[in-house]
Amino acid sequence: MDKRFITLASGSLMVIACIFYITSNALPSWSVKTFDASILGFLEPKHLPKAQFGLAESSIGLWRVCLTVVEVQICYGDVSSCESIKGELASACHKMLAARSFVTLACIFSAISGICLFACLLESINKNTNVITMIKIIPIICFIIGIIGLALGISYTTVTGPEIISMSLGAGAILAIIAVILNLIGVILALTIR
Repeated sequence: MDKRFITLASGSLMVIACIFYITSNALPSWSVKTFDASILGFLEPKHLPKAQFGLAESSIGLWRVCLTVVEVQICYGDVSSCESIKGELASACHKMLAARSFVTLACIFSAISGICLFACLLESINKNTNVITMIKIIPIICFIIGIIGLALGISYTTVTGPEIISMSLGAGAILAIIAVILNLIGVILALTIR
């Protein structure tokens, strides 16, 4: 195959993966959990019978958590430091901060990788062996970082709580999975560039 076409394809895949990484990082829906709203007694409207109160849904992302009860949605930002959190919650908090860091790094490295691959299309620099080495190494580093961020993000957001009725992966996690797959294809194409 033509070297320019492979470089263009790999660069395009890395830019698309970057867009997916950024979107998944921002979405507050890595997992969606449905549970019995009676455990939220302090939020229960006094004027509604228990039968109407029913189920609540929480959507958890890396940066925000949203809770929907009786068609009212409340969102709040997750903590930025785990210093004041103790016990089991501290472990989940550290996982969340690590997932944020790795997915953010995947956003940065995929953008850098795409830029380097497109820069390689210029005739004057694609003869440089250092550039050829960079366009192969950066997508691999991005892929490794993306896999770690995806695993930590899913692990953090899918921790079950009391009385969970159903849980599913949300749009954020699905977009991160797609980003990792695109990143892998970009790596394979980048490794074939000579």
